[in-house]
This record gives sequence, C-alpha cells and structure tokens, in this order.
Amino acid sequence: MESTMQRSAEVESSPAGSGVKIGFALPLNSENRWSDMLAVLVSTDAGPICRVLGLDVDPEQVVVHRELSLNAANRPDVILKLAGATLAVLEAKVMAGIGPRQLDRYYEAEPNATAYALVFPASLAVDVEATPPWRGISWEKILEAYLESESEWVTLAAKSWLDHMAARLPRVGTDTVWNALTEGEDFVVAMRARMSWLFGQLGRDARNTAGLTGSSAGISWVLSLWAETAVPGYWIKVEIEESLPVRNYPAIHRASNRHKALGPSAKVMLWQGSVSSSDGFDWNYLQALWPTMAAARDDWVRNSPNRKAEHEKAGIAQMRAAGVPRWVGIGFGEAQARISGSCMFGARIQFDADTSLGHMSQEISRLSVLARQLAEVHYKPAD
Repeated sequence: MESTMQRSAEVESSPAGSGVKIGFALPLNSENRWSDMLAVLVSTDAGPICRVLGLDVDPEQVVVHRELSLNAANRPDVILKLAGATLAVLEAKVMAGIGPRQLDRYYEAEPNATAYALVFPASLAVDVEATPPWRGISWEKILEAYLESESEWVTLAAKSWLDHMAARLPRVGTDTVWNALTEGEDFVVAMRARMSWLFGQLGRDARNTAGLTGSSAGISWVLSLWAETAVPGYWIKVEIEESLPVRNYPAIHRASNRHKALGPSAKVMLWQGSVSSSDGFDWNYLQALWPTMAAARDDWVRNSPNRKAEHEKAGIAQMRAAGVPRWVGIGFGEAQARISGSCMFGARIQFDADTSLGHMSQEISRLSVLARQLAEVHYKPAD
C-alpha cells in the first residue's frame, strides 16, 4: 500500500497537463525499469550516449542489448555493440549498491569493451573509483546529453525524466541538517543522500582510502575510511552511518513516526582481516592505540561493550586492568569473523541529530587525520 501511495504522489506532485509524466514508469525501487528506459533512449538515438562515453563511432550502427548474458552468471544491464564488437558495458543503479565483485565479474567476462560505466543518480553516488576500468556517470549527465537529441520524443522523455529525478530525489548541501526531513519524504533515500554528499566532499586522495557501501542489512549506507598499519593483517577503519537501527527505519518520514533519525555515528576501530574467529585479536594493540584516541577527542560514547565470546571478555578485562576506559572495545567480533572473515574493536562517537552536513564534513576530515595517526602508532606484536 505504501509503495502505491508513493507512486501516486509522484504524479500528483505536478498538475495534470503540465507536460509528459514519467514517474509511474520509473519508480525509484525498480532499476530494471530505469535500464529498460535507458535502452529505449539509446536504441532511438545512440548519438548522445556515444558522446558521453567518448565513443567515436557512427551511432546509427550501434546495436543495443538489454541484459545480454556474457556467461551463465553475468548479465550487465545494457551492452552496446558495433559489428559484433563490444563498445560499452553499462550497469545501472538507483537505490542499490554494487554486489560483491559485481563489476570485476562483468569485466572478466567481457574484457574487450572500449568503455565500462556505472550509472547512478548524482545525489545517490556509488563508490566506483576503486574498480578500474569502470567509471561513474550520473543519470543526470546522460539525460542532459539527451536533451540535445534530434528526436523530439527522446528530448521530451529526457526532460520528463530529469524533472522526475528533481522531484523525487533529495537536494542536500552544506547547510542541510541531518534530521531535517520533509513530511512524506522517503527516509532511506534521504539518509543515503546525506552519506553520498559527505562521500563526495572527500578529496580525491582521501577517496582512494575510503568507501561508500550499503550495510549488510542493505538499508543503511556506510562511509568507511581506511588506513593501513605496519602490523600485518591490521588496518585502522572508521565507519560513519546513521545511528538508528535499520530494523527501525521507517519507509516514509512522518512527524508522527515513532522512530526518527538519531544522528550520524562514527566507530573508530582496529580491524583485523583474514580470520575465521576473533580469538586471535591483539587486544594489546588496541590498548596501545587508546592514548592517541584519547588525545584526539573526548566525546567518546561511554557505553560499555556487551561482548559474548569468552575470549573477547578476557581481552577487554585485560585492557581494563591496564587502565583503558570501560567504553573501549565496542565493535564486531566472533559472529562477524565467521561471516565476513574480519573483526574489529574500538570506540564510538555520536553526533547530534541536528548537525549540519557541513559540520559533519569537517568532522570526517578530523577522523581521517586520526585514522592516519593511529596507523602510525609504533607497536610491536608479542612473539
């Protein structure tokens, strides 16, 4: 019922007769429909997409394939071919993130294309820079190119599509307040737009050691900062995301909702990879990092960790005996190690729900500096 109401709201947002309405055909939660419509535009006029992708070919000779099977496991959204040769592989995203090794698998299955592009809304960015030769292109850039199409129908469709995106996707910026959602706004989209904007504010060098990914629950989006340490198998990892548990995310923001945005949270962690258990985690190393963490800031959340594994309880007790505060040791342990092959422990910072994105961008810069400082802490593991 909620999704039907949302789709109705898309059309009701502008008066009947004011132009072509495309919202019913392109709901935000259906990437298949977005890919279908993209294939329609390109099939009608391939010139604009060729210019965007830098393809110096005769657009009238381009053949469009929709979900062409490269092999039994890989079917990219749109493939462009010319005389049987692959020109471009396009993967379309709206709300979803990249699946595990998704882009790598597509490239391995078709390594001879001229261009590989991940398409996503500018306000809902997906981290693609770490997966060359893929590059990110916004829907807006493609559709703006199609405003110059020689086909009147295509031009009208592109304009309506851009209007639909402008109406349905949040506009955020420096002055946007984290919890300042409008009545009826899609809560998940609003939270993701905030994380995407923050990721976009990182400098290019910072983005090389950062990531923007969907959480394991698939709703919350996480901005991660990484710094490699000199100790084999260990990294410093910072994770920033909305504090509200994903099980409590409302579909739509209402003033009457029981659950509302709590504000961004940042976990500063010592991460250990390539493990199947947290039993071998070096608590002495985390203990050695604490003085640098304490000197950097004093707004750590004071809640004690609730660890279940006996070896984790022993590690925390060891830190307590050495004078490390009771709130150090939160994180993801034994269960996560069995699932993902990694574990991490550290401390958390909670930012106010009414913080601005400009302020959060500054805080993330501070956290990036702290991550590098922690990675440089001299520590020699015991033999």
